[in-house]
Amino acid sequence: MIENTIHRIKQYIDFKGIKVSIFEKEVGMSNGSFASQLKNNKTIGVDKLENILKKYSEINVEWLLTGNGNMLKCDVLNEEGIVYDRIEKEDTEKLINYKELAEARKETIESLQKVILYLETQIAANSQNKK
Repeated sequence: MIENTIHRIKQYIDFKGIKVSIFEKEVGMSNGSFASQLKNNKTIGVDKLENILKKYSEINVEWLLTGNGNMLKCDVLNEEGIVYDRIEKEDTEKLINYKELAEARKETIESLQKVILYLETQIAANSQNKK
């Protein structure tokens, strides 16, 4: 089977553990349309590709379109800079919700663990190809 853009999208969906129905909804596709395109080895419209790349900005565009390079952009590992202000006791407007912060950090760690696993499999595959 020749791998094309639609198959690479499916590979990303599987990698992220996203349900196809959720993916379709998030990128503005009708229910079942992605599965149908995949099954029939169809192409995907530019408007849908734009929506996918807007929603899932970590996807490497070159990989998605050509299969070259890594699935994820390298900068996905870099967390956006967050500035933490010192909070004075009387300044209740700036209180941090530590539970939300901990949950966000947990999600980041889980995402990074998936990236590490993906990169380890890529390294292993490359090592096998060199032998």
